[in-house]
Amino acid sequence: MIKIYGKNCVYEAIRKKARMEVFIEDNQVKKDKNILSLLNDKGYKYEVLTKRDMDKKFGMSHQGYGALREDYEIYDEEFLNTFKKEQGRVLILDGIQDPHNLGAILRSVDAFGFDLVILPKNRSVMVTEVVAHVSTGAIEYTKIVYVNSLNNAVSKLKENGFWICGTDAKGTVRSQDIDPSLSLAVIIGSEGFGMSKTLVKQSDYLITIPMVGHVNSLNASVSAGIVLHDLCLTK
Repeated sequence: MIKIYGKNCVYEAIRKKARMEVFIEDNQVKKDKNILSLLNDKGYKYEVLTKRDMDKKFGMSHQGYGALREDYEIYDEEFLNTFKKEQGRVLILDGIQDPHNLGAILRSVDAFGFDLVILPKNRSVMVTEVVAHVSTGAIEYTKIVYVNSLNNAVSKLKENGFWICGTDAKGTVRSQDIDPSLSLAVIIGSEGFGMSKTLVKQSDYLITIPMVGHVNSLNASVSAGIVLHDLCLTK
């Protein structure tokens, strides 16, 4: 089980009919007329708690909503054998270790029409309650795969018809210029080290984000948001 908390996070889990125990702060029961209707409509039982008890159970950021949810379904590399280019676009995260970054990236993944996120088992943050909270419910709509080797995962995606788009400050292509008809897998590297050299070599395109300021780097979640947004516009 995993703790989830925050209004949007709990609402989306209810809409997806996740197996969980739901807890609502007594003040929210009075203020939010929709929550009880939604819970009853989806067949959930729930427990009403005081703010003090909610704080004890879920910390200080619950907004009056919390749940003990079954663990999110996480896939392994075998899943990639059957994931074809017609099933959607892919985001590959190379070395993202901050749960806030991963949660924010999942919001962009859902917002801009990507369908699958791939991370390495080593040097990556796992799915935690912080990731779920920061995603504000977007995690409910995204398939997540953890693999032993990103290089092997990229090779498999290429076999399945995907074009690989790395991101690098020395890239030569803007995301707006990529053919929108292509089935794409985008790679975002870590803030400290960027993409690994082997993944750079495997990329069909290297996307750059033009910048005019004094600082020549962006937070990984910001970079992901910009690139995914631009590719969404060309889809």
